[in-house]
Amino acid sequence: PASSSSSSRALALAPRRHPARRAMATTTATASDADAPPPSSPLVQYVVLRKDLGQGLGWPLGSVCAQAAHAAVAAVWTFKDHDDTRAYCAPGAIDEMRKVVLEVKGEAQLTTLAGRLTEAGVDHKLWMEQPENYPTCLSTRPYRKSEIAHLFKKCNLAKGTIGGGGGGGGS
Repeated sequence: PASSSSSSRALALAPRRHPARRAMATTTATASDADAPPPSSPLVQYVVLRKDLGQGLGWPLGSVCAQAAHAAVAAVWTFKDHDDTRAYCAPGAIDEMRKVVLEVKGEAQLTTLAGRLTEAGVDHKLWMEQPENYPTCLSTRPYRKSEIAHLFKKCNLAKGTIGGGGGGGGS
């Protein structure tokens, strides 16, 4: 009892893991605030997976994660000379990388999205599984979120569980 209440207090007093996510204090705007530029949109890398790889085709989680890693690294390497990529990978920013991991239903939706990104001039890498040579994932180079978020509105956040072993109910 005394130890459980003291451990509860210790947890309550523990420092926050993400201090940058704290709510900002509300202030009254002044004339000089109106002249200030808007806060910068964060650099993010979008990664889009095919949902059917795991659910329909039975790929193990590790294999699906490998596809995402391949696409993300390939996009960063391909566009390594872009200013946003260099900023995203800078030593002072490396621990603040942001990725948005999304999913589409299957191959047709992934290739359609890749075509839309190409038409919009968005730098990306469509990862092709070898030796089969079919698309499994795509990733953009790092972009300001405000620049390209609208292109991913039809995608869903990737969801799923890790582990679980055989007794889970279906969805």
